[in-house]
Amino acid sequence: MKILTGRTLPEPCVLAVGKFESIHRGHRALIQNGARLAREKGIASAVVAFTPHPYRVLGMGHEAYKPLFTRYERAFLLGGLEVDYLLEYPFDDTLISLPPEAFGQIIFEQLRAETVLVGEGYRFGHNREGTVHTLRELAAQYGRRVEIAQKRENISTSKIRALLNSPAPQLDEAAAFLGFPFFALDETAPGRRLGHSLGFPTLNLYPPPEKFLPRFGVYTTRTTINGQSFPGVTNIGLRPTVHGNETAPTIETHLFGFNEDAYGREIHVAFLHFMRDEKKFPSLDALRAQIGEDVRKVGLYFERKSAEGF
Repeated sequence: MKILTGRTLPEPCVLAVGKFESIHRGHRALIQNGARLAREKGIASAVVAFTPHPYRVLGMGHEAYKPLFTRYERAFLLGGLEVDYLLEYPFDDTLISLPPEAFGQIIFEQLRAETVLVGEGYRFGHNREGTVHTLRELAAQYGRRVEIAQKRENISTSKIRALLNSPAPQLDEAAAFLGFPFFALDETAPGRRLGHSLGFPTLNLYPPPEKFLPRFGVYTTRTTINGQSFPGVTNIGLRPTVHGNETAPTIETHLFGFNEDAYGREIHVAFLHFMRDEKKFPSLDALRAQIGEDVRKVGLYFERKSAEGF
């Protein structure tokens, strides 16, 4: 998959258009259908995703909105769907002000869409005046087609966010909507090696400020490094026991059976089960004891899943 940034595509295509923030099961079905149609037509398949997220530009109280996945993570997800192009289209005041007819011209001329795929609730143009019916009328003027994907099982990114943000994050339910466990993907960075001194060395991710994170706390996770998968225990949060004034959250993962130097390597941390909230402990000894208990429970979790055939 080629990742492009701009306002044009280099060849005729079957084009999927949307925010595609979470690439959930409904998104994936739409995009995979587009890739199939493109193969049948013998042309390219493409996805247009807007950057930054429209909510951050539109305001309306959403200026601090954090998409579920970063641009890097979104590209990772789309890379597995046999798409030829991902176009990161700038979402700005100029685009917001365009009437539906002008936006349609962009789709069929600059983006060279032969067939456009959108969800049934898709809206576009100034004040969201354009509907799927408007898009079909515009497509007819160009001799092009529009495919409307029906909503699947009432799946929505907002529901997934709510499940991940609940007092006890519902990770299984979120994964059922997504089609995969919620995850973080990035390169590891050096920490203060406190985990090592406590007897539980960790791999550390420092997520960008725009990355959505579920409730701060301790999670059962499975981490993939260079194609190898390891069970582990992960803390998301501000590490209050050792960093009382920290404001940027970290993702720290202790892996079972992994003792290599992984600094600078890409890791994929999949969140499987919420264990407990992050808390401040009275001492490092108390923290060490709790981590030992967390590790014990994670081991039991994977033993149970193994016995169940997962």
